[in-house]
Amino acid sequence: MFKKVLVPIDLNEPAFADQALKLALREVQEEGSELHMITVVPGFTNAFVASYFSEKDHKKAVKEVARKLQEYAHKVVPSEIQPTLRVYEGSPAEIIVHYISSKEINLVIMPAHHRSKIDEFLLGSVSARVAERAKCSVLLLKD
Repeated sequence: MFKKVLVPIDLNEPAFADQALKLALREVQEEGSELHMITVVPGFTNAFVASYFSEKDHKKAVKEVARKLQEYAHKVVPSEIQPTLRVYEGSPAEIIVHYISSKEINLVIMPAHHRSKIDEFLLGSVSARVAERAKCSVLLLKD
């Protein structure tokens, strides 16, 4: 039913994505869909990042994140499935929504943190923004 399935991964809390990945793997295995896994880190143009890291150190950190994503995927994705793995820099919600449209993703499965109303008002919710802006089906798993 869905040809391309995306699971955004927060490598700070990879276990939080485990349930989303289980559902995505079921869809991929049953339907022969493509699996896409991405993670988003703050970009070097972010003032906070630039004030603490040199550009060289930032690039090294992004490479390390890519290695950790690959390691995570190797651990949780069966060997017969070859996921597309990508690391992006920037605002998570914006990057995810852009990825959805550029790769013609049909289904996004992602966890949704339970936050207080104050946190959600001040910080926003990546999952809520993705669900609102995506032009495909979005399955949010609440913790």
